[in-house]
Amino acid sequence: MVVGLGVDLVELGRVAKALDRWGSRLVGKLMDADEAGRLPLDAAERARALALAIAGKEAASKALGTGWSRGVRWRDVEVRLRPEPAVRLRGGAAARARALGSSGRTWARLELRDELAVGEVRLLS
Repeated sequence: MVVGLGVDLVELGRVAKALDRWGSRLVGKLMDADEAGRLPLDAAERARALALAIAGKEAASKALGTGWSRGVRWRDVEVRLRPEPAVRLRGGAAARARALGSSGRTWARLELRDELAVGEVRLLS
């Protein structure tokens, strides 16, 4: 059963510009070292992967009904792009999921559409 649903769109160009300006500082705010270490090194690929991760994280925060408040932080939502898209909740995000009656399991769809990264996350019971 679906307990929460979130959808988000992220512009690739905005992420590329933000990466050019803020670089590892931006990545460090959004991801722990392990998650950040899975990002590609090539600048264009890195921007696309980060845009997909941001779309997944934002969609998860919407599925939780919190945005980035009530103890839910960016790093509480881990996004994996390979071998298939997956979102894992931990910390405040996992606690919020349990409070909603979820086991913390998620279903995720992350894809690129032209110049947009599309994220959809379903929070499952």
